[in-house]
Amino acid sequence: MIADIDPNINVAESAGFCFGVDNAVKTAFQLVSECEISSETKEIYMLGRLIHNKEVINQLMTKGMKLAVDPEDVTPGSTVLVRAHGIPPEVLRKLKEQGADVIDCTCPYVRKIHNIVRKAFVDGKQIIIIGDPNHPEVEGINGECDYKAIVIDSADSYKINQIEDVDTIIVAQTTFSLERFKDVCDILNKKIAKLEIFGTICSTTEKRQKEARELAVNSDIMIVIGDRESSNTRKLYDICLSECRNTYLVEKSSELDELIGQDISPETRIGIAAGASTPERNIGEVISKMSEKVTQENQQEKDNMSFQEYVENIPQLHRGATVKGNVVRYDDDYIYVDVKDKSEGRVPVSDFASDPDFDLEKAANEKQEIDVYVRSIKNSEQAKEIILSRAKGENVKGKELTETAFSEQIPVTVKITNVVRDGVIGTYEGIDIYIHRTQLELHPVDDLESYKGKSLDILITQFDSEKRRLRVSGSRRTLISREREERAGLIWDDLEKDKIYNGIVRSLVDFGAFVDIGGVDGLVHISELSWKRIKHPSEVVKPGDEIEVYIKDFDREKSRISLGYKNPDNDPYKDLEEKFPVGSVVTGKVVRMVDFGAFIEIAPNIDALCHVTQISSVRLEKPSDVLKEGMEVKVRIMTVSSDTKRISVSIKEVEPIDPPHKDDDISVDEVQENGDTNITEEVQESAE
Repeated sequence: MIADIDPNINVAESAGFCFGVDNAVKTAFQLVSECEISSETKEIYMLGRLIHNKEVINQLMTKGMKLAVDPEDVTPGSTVLVRAHGIPPEVLRKLKEQGADVIDCTCPYVRKIHNIVRKAFVDGKQIIIIGDPNHPEVEGINGECDYKAIVIDSADSYKINQIEDVDTIIVAQTTFSLERFKDVCDILNKKIAKLEIFGTICSTTEKRQKEARELAVNSDIMIVIGDRESSNTRKLYDICLSECRNTYLVEKSSELDELIGQDISPETRIGIAAGASTPERNIGEVISKMSEKVTQENQQEKDNMSFQEYVENIPQLHRGATVKGNVVRYDDDYIYVDVKDKSEGRVPVSDFASDPDFDLEKAANEKQEIDVYVRSIKNSEQAKEIILSRAKGENVKGKELTETAFSEQIPVTVKITNVVRDGVIGTYEGIDIYIHRTQLELHPVDDLESYKGKSLDILITQFDSEKRRLRVSGSRRTLISREREERAGLIWDDLEKDKIYNGIVRSLVDFGAFVDIGGVDGLVHISELSWKRIKHPSEVVKPGDEIEVYIKDFDREKSRISLGYKNPDNDPYKDLEEKFPVGSVVTGKVVRMVDFGAFIEIAPNIDALCHVTQISSVRLEKPSDVLKEGMEVKVRIMTVSSDTKRISVSIKEVEPIDPPHKDDDISVDEVQENGDTNITEEVQESAE
């Protein structure tokens, strides 16, 4: 998850441009470049600041792109670039009315939220957006429902009290804090009976925030890079500050001296995270600056090399390492190699005997660079003895085959030989290939040890022979994704309702599980996972599980598949009218309470609703005034429907549960039993 840059400096893996921002920036620079080449006079606008980064905006405006705040600022007939945040439909309509050539770079995650809100608005549902009400992304989403959504930015918002208990959906700003989103949803879940929650926070945002928090916990100094006006950057800063008091927000490396000073020691642990609108160059400059601060004694040397060269020159010499060295001389038994240590290492001449292309004399004369494997390092009073062998990386044939597989994207079969931090090592033709845990499957992988000894088909995603060590990385996930895309068309042609598939659970979200049915993913909604009420899909399934599902519904145009998992034969609500006739009395247990009533479990996995007005003979503010979860109660069946799977019951029709009198703790029932009419009326008036 976290990439090591220096023994003291850790950089979050997800630092820098997200997909949506990267796409928008690349499109913008391509537009202005094409305009320069063609000498076209057509004006190009960005509608609102393309990203929260002043340098990028200035570069684009220097190249001729103009900034428009609203459609009225745009010259009719010009080209307008819509940023990743998206825009309201009415703004898009105005642009088109002016004859603008609109290039829509709205992030796919944001576009998905627009579609969800638009459909919910048409269906007459109440819409809640959790996010910053002034953020352009939220404004664009709200425009899909004529700005009638309720926008909430925290669990303390006064707007929560104004929300009605009606059919409601919840969506979130893609860059909103996951923790704050869950806090608000927990409150609304108890307030609204019919509520559908869409987990629309971008997965990259979740990952970025998680990485930043873990880095901050383990750092003495935490640096967050990004524009101070950026919403996601500010959230990263707040998260890091909560875990590391020495957290600094910088927009560029020149701010570091003023903020941090010169009191950093070589032992200081430094963490670096960056917002989704931070260019890679800015991140690199900050890393380089901090590297200089940590190792002042190497200041001049680092000034003359790039940061990547500095990383590559960190000493790698230890037993079991593969390093680069230069041949300096040889004798009948050994080849002596300079491995950038005080002592030379030696390789048996026999290691090269089987390679007719290796010219020993030429290698020594030209100080040829080769890859060597460190077998042992022995220290004595006289000298250090470094025993080397020819590295697997020097396998010329294997390197050629691996490079060909990389350049032509040919799948190869590797055998997993070792488990390392956050990944595994696979071997192909004598070449070691690193596969990160996120590249093993389409779903998250926790148990890496189970892969040891297995053979896997992968794609080579990195082949770098220019560095000190041959670096090769691979991905099984990419290969699986490619194969799924090839099968997807066939799957869609074959879909039909009620057809059964063997699927694999790929991922879980709060509202359900995504299941791969052989090339495309379908959603098993949380309500379809179990006949009993569950709080999260993980109570039933986990990523990687093979399960049998059936098609409930599908929409090829929208690429949506709704799957069923519960077995209809095991439906506890089947033949409900026969099991629980209207008027019958049963004993149940209070399992859950909301403001409008209590849910009573009258049989395993069967809950009935007792409305707050059906609990007591007096008016109650809320069910918890007289009930507690786990309490056994007798109820009368009032209404029952197998079709809607709903049962309503009444406690007061059997034996009402009334609160004690405020003054003397005498209940209405006690008064009635004692026959004191005046006191009865007095208690009833007090209760009401």
